[in-house]
Amino acid sequence: GRIREATGRKGKALFMPLRLALTGQPSGPELADLLPLLGREGTLARRP
Repeated sequence: GRIREATGRKGKALFMPLRLALTGQPSGPELADLLPLLGREGTLARRP
């Protein structure tokens, strides 16, 4: 939703940089599985 609208990106162009920013890794579990584990505060705490 909002990130895609703000950036104009979708698919890998959106999710690869997001994964790298959140985990520091270029690959790993699906973001749909990972984000609930991090939670809102955990996700926002990883922002630069």
